[in-house]
Amino acid sequence: MGRRAAERDLTAHTTAIHCTTDLLKGMEALVWEFDDDTRNEWRGLQKTARANAKAVRDQREEDVFLVPYSIVVTVLQQLTDGYVHLDKYLRYMVSLTEITPKTLVKVFTFLEGIVRKVPLDEVPFQVESRLATLIAATTARRLPLAEHILATGDEGVVNPPSWAYDAVKWHIAKRLAAVPLIDQQMEGVTEEYVDKKGETKERIIGWQAAKDEGTRAEVHYRPANDGSLVAWGHPIGPTFAGRGHPIKAEDISRDWPTDESSSRLQYAMSRMTVKMATYTAVDHPIINTDAHVRRVNNALIFSRTALVDQGTGRPLLKVTLDGRGLRQANSYALEILAKLDADRTALNAVENRVERERNLWNTRDANGKRATLLTPAPGPVRPVVPTPPKWFAVGTGAGLYHLGLLRDQIERAFDGAARLLELKSKGSVFSPRPFETISAAEKAARKKDNQYIDLVGLPDPASIQRSIEAAGYKTLRILCLYYEASTRMRMLHGLAHSYRLDPSDIDRSVDGDRIALAPGVEAVFHYAKDLLAHGPVTTRATDTRAVVDAYSEPGVMLAAWCETEKPIAGEEHKQLKSSEVERALEDSDAKFQTRRALAATLTPSQYLIGRQRDAVKGDQVLTVPKKPYDDHRVYMGLLDLYRSCGIIDARFEEALYGPDDPYSIPRMAWCGVHIRKQATDRRFRGEPKRIVTASVIIPPDTPEGAWRMLGWSNLSPVWEHYPTAQARFHAANYPLHRTDGDNEIQRWTQASHDVKLALQDLADELDDLPYALIIDGSACRRMWPGLNNNKQGKQPDPTDSRPWLPSTGLPVHAAPVSVIRLNCNQEEMPRLAYVTEKLKSGKEKTLKTSSDLYFPAERTEGHPWFLYTEPRNYGKKRHGQHKTRWRADPGHASENADERKENELNAPWYTMSTREITPMCTNSGYQREHLAVAAARLSHQALAWSDRTRYAAPQHAALQMDLDHPQYRRSAPTDPESLKVIADAMNGNNSIGS
Repeated sequence: MGRRAAERDLTAHTTAIHCTTDLLKGMEALVWEFDDDTRNEWRGLQKTARANAKAVRDQREEDVFLVPYSIVVTVLQQLTDGYVHLDKYLRYMVSLTEITPKTLVKVFTFLEGIVRKVPLDEVPFQVESRLATLIAATTARRLPLAEHILATGDEGVVNPPSWAYDAVKWHIAKRLAAVPLIDQQMEGVTEEYVDKKGETKERIIGWQAAKDEGTRAEVHYRPANDGSLVAWGHPIGPTFAGRGHPIKAEDISRDWPTDESSSRLQYAMSRMTVKMATYTAVDHPIINTDAHVRRVNNALIFSRTALVDQGTGRPLLKVTLDGRGLRQANSYALEILAKLDADRTALNAVENRVERERNLWNTRDANGKRATLLTPAPGPVRPVVPTPPKWFAVGTGAGLYHLGLLRDQIERAFDGAARLLELKSKGSVFSPRPFETISAAEKAARKKDNQYIDLVGLPDPASIQRSIEAAGYKTLRILCLYYEASTRMRMLHGLAHSYRLDPSDIDRSVDGDRIALAPGVEAVFHYAKDLLAHGPVTTRATDTRAVVDAYSEPGVMLAAWCETEKPIAGEEHKQLKSSEVERALEDSDAKFQTRRALAATLTPSQYLIGRQRDAVKGDQVLTVPKKPYDDHRVYMGLLDLYRSCGIIDARFEEALYGPDDPYSIPRMAWCGVHIRKQATDRRFRGEPKRIVTASVIIPPDTPEGAWRMLGWSNLSPVWEHYPTAQARFHAANYPLHRTDGDNEIQRWTQASHDVKLALQDLADELDDLPYALIIDGSACRRMWPGLNNNKQGKQPDPTDSRPWLPSTGLPVHAAPVSVIRLNCNQEEMPRLAYVTEKLKSGKEKTLKTSSDLYFPAERTEGHPWFLYTEPRNYGKKRHGQHKTRWRADPGHASENADERKENELNAPWYTMSTREITPMCTNSGYQREHLAVAAARLSHQALAWSDRTRYAAPQHAALQMDLDHPQYRRSAPTDPESLKVIADAMNGNNSIGS
């Protein structure tokens, strides 16, 4: 396949700002840097708090509010204007407001008294806090940000201190809030054309700012103490859709409905974030800004955080709510503030609403039913939705157009002092995917004739046979386990169409018949209602093995394609709490039980939903669609089943080794590693052990050969054929907590040694074939210090027990030729506002989207690349491309199709996703640019997805091993950082068949 397009001259205009002396001029912060003695006292206080917070049987309940960090931060935020951050390890404190030593002594003395269970009235007389004395004795220094953020060491590497990351975003947010975002209504630019019938019509050929009166709106954002900005006075929701833009203050809560449905009252707010980041070979940090939608929760008592209006001139206060079940502001913090006679207005507003909601929630009607907590009118306390709901009146995302307005706001706010980041690209470096080679005309003709079209990129039969034979098998046998007749038909039609067979030719088969699909590929159907039914484990493993044994043969790879559906609560669950119901349903889910049972027999598996559950429409049994290419679940399920079988077709050969490729690379393997921190279980002492999985794709010696894929995990630390390695991993339990890893560093060090073992063994498997290692820079930043931006050019720290690099301690022949660091953390990525293309005529053309590989305009040695991707669901409607959410149409539902209007308000509005690709530690003889292009192509040509995956193929295969583990849900991370890593890695990719 040839490359998609000739070289182009593209410029990406982003909302990221170069951090320069001009930008930081006049910005200062007060900084307290605490010594080891102070930190030791802090650790001792936390240890005492943990001991005194534990429940003691028949004596006391658990004290969920006795969290020293939460208490002291809440108090300090109230004593200042909110701009204060205390490091949780007490390495430093930073603030924009002075805090006197006398105040600090009082705060930390009361804190220690509370931890030691001393009555507050007695604290001044009974508690002499050494911690408070040490903190008060620490001198606060007023430091200029420019001097500390832009300083570089002897290696020329910028390394801002930790406190600067908070201080700079406070200042930037305040500057941005000083000017409004100017929202401009857009209108289409039209031209006349003559259609095929000879009729003259108009079509839109572009967009321009509308010039009529009322098309310009100023939106004022307010800074928050977490460094973000919120359009507090401009809520977004169905209730506000007809009240004007910009909405008047008196119209926000006017005539607030009390009899509407709960969804009608839901609303959100526009939010902008600011985050400083560093990049390799860039001698100054970059300030990344982005636009989001922040949804407001209906109930404060079920939220983890809330935003509180502190009044004009003060930032919005982000308050953390503590407790389990019904949450509230930390009661100990309120007690300390009362003793200090401090202003508690903001927290009192929180507590007043908590009390109202508690009273309402504890009230039941005659039937024992609780009252519904409806969203009140926007007021001074606005709780944040804790987890993304399945449905909300306002969708996610601000849209590309909003980012263009943000870019304009930045330029006005800094009046020429802000230099915005621009990136360059030569255009597409990608070959078409397997399903993109068909012409638009041929696709339209097939659709018109109702013929099957491959829209997901299934491997061709010859590639499947070649891959199976390379793994030592003669035949792939797909065992279709079902219980609904309609699911059997969907599976049958999907297999027939994908192998270019007529479904009617194989529809006459009966269960147990071997159906030949292609040379070396066959299918067999088996009715398995009892095996696939939800319920207790009982004989599930025995029954699974009996089915597998019935269809297994020497030389045959058996792969199970199973029907499933989500379990629902029954009468036996009515008396259980919601968390208990969720756990019970998970325990009874046949999908997880059979996946483990199948893994024990080394059988790869994939699942297909047969019944769709909908709270509004009820249950719906899915049937064969009228159009043969429309059953997306079936074809995506097959694609992922082939991934589980380790099947690789010619897509990587064509992507990496095409003829006359300007980015040529030698024959080499690609190893991807996935590392995850398990959820912390409070029942066990010590940090949870990390999960490590890896996969490697290996090219053949010649272009005609078969690519291979191997897998590895720290539960089964042996390189094996990918389906075997994945099955052994799924058949094993996740490791329990152990006391041999009491802290984070010990656990990350153990994980790095796991990777070292994997790489050392991999070298033996590859037999001198070079390989590149691909890792997630965000997930692994605590494992290998030498890969961090601030360590470039430096020597290893002898006091740090962690390996400096992934190659540390490896023999030369076992080390990777390059470590390619991918970063998918969107908060650390420059967000694309728009693209311009310089044409051969010299003119510039503005583009809205681009899915190309970009690099910094100043191409310093060692720079990163940025791969922008147009979201798959951006679609023809292009929500968010030509207006902001304030102008979104809430739509109109009607049984009459002519009267229906689409609801733009609750639709997702997309922006370009980004990932950073940085080849590091690259051996001579290998070009960094060529390796970066290869890594981008391995993401573009996905194994089990019809679009790009955030991770490159081998890394994604390693991630999928973990996500498909039967115990993943119970072990899934709960801390925000780990959740973000997983979410960013999986965004836009739902390749799991169910």
